[in-house]
Amino acid sequence: MSLFNKVRAVYNNVGYQCRLLGEIIYPRRCAVCQTEIDTGYFCEVCRKNFALHKMVEGFDNLDKVLMIYKYHQNLQEAIHNVKFAEEKSLLPLLKEEAQLGVTDDLEKLLTDYDIITCVPTSPERKAERGFDVPAEIFAFFNSERWQPNLLKRVRNTLPLFDLEPSLRKQEVAGCFEVEQSILGKSVLICDDIFTTGSTLSEAALALRKAGAKRVTALTFTASKDNW
Repeated sequence: MSLFNKVRAVYNNVGYQCRLLGEIIYPRRCAVCQTEIDTGYFCEVCRKNFALHKMVEGFDNLDKVLMIYKYHQNLQEAIHNVKFAEEKSLLPLLKEEAQLGVTDDLEKLLTDYDIITCVPTSPERKAERGFDVPAEIFAFFNSERWQPNLLKRVRNTLPLFDLEPSLRKQEVAGCFEVEQSILGKSVLICDDIFTTGSTLSEAALALRKAGAKRVTALTFTASKDNW
């Protein structure tokens, strides 16, 4: 890690610690209804309103896609602010929210995977931000199975949100590589948003080329078209 990124990481951690200290005086409140809460980003009632808990089978190169929350309103705004407005202090709250969204049934399902990884940000954007959003949100998978750097993005890509689905597929084609053998392994790949699935499908293809026998996606949120 460069000196710049080390300084950035310290700065981000200090920001989060300041937020926690602030909660002693000003308790944390639900992002929607402002009810006082102890953990996460929402209260239990609002969390249920955002919950999606949907599974799609047989999507392109993925065996399954599991979606936790709706990419909508406050949650959409929070992710946007993390990515584009440098609201990095939101990341630990979103990580707690992701963990709270993993229900008992989903947790049992996730024990079937040998490796848990995530979709990497392009080198250029990671250098700007100092982190990968999916790796931060799903960092609660802190075990021997958690390998966030398994996939490498071998070239930068254009932002996908303004591109048509067919152009998204063209833009991400061949942009991922796996630098180790994962022959016969079952892999769970995590991402922050599921829209058309082109990025996840391309990442899954790279994992299968490296020998993965099964690849499932777990996404923190999903766009409205997938509800």
